[in-house]
Amino acid sequence: MEDTQIWFSRDGLEYGRMGRRFALLLSLSTILLLAACNQELFDTECDVVVFNDTSCNVVVYVDGRRAFTVRPGIDRTLEDIGPGRHVLEVLDGSGRLLERRTIELAIGEDFYWTLGHC
Repeated sequence: MEDTQIWFSRDGLEYGRMGRRFALLLSLSTILLLAACNQELFDTECDVVVFNDTSCNVVVYVDGRRAFTVRPGIDRTLEDIGPGRHVLEVLDGSGRLLERRTIELAIGEDFYWTLGHC
């Protein structure tokens, strides 16, 4: 006669050895899956990423304030500018306006901008 162990839950259902192992495996899988979730999934910040695909240095302004200079072939990120409407401007080294964009960001939305001429 085979010796098997049976457990009873509070609701009166019986769980054998395989049922308990499955529940343990399911619990461990859930824990690993949640631990693997990247913080990006819960990111509520709004970032602006500018890639300078031109041959000159450019200066980026956000809402009238100087944000950063971007060298040719480089990208720069302005983190957490907040949701809502923003005005982005790009000027060349002599202060000439190259491009202006008005963007509307939702919570957690990022904006990617590739500059192609100067």
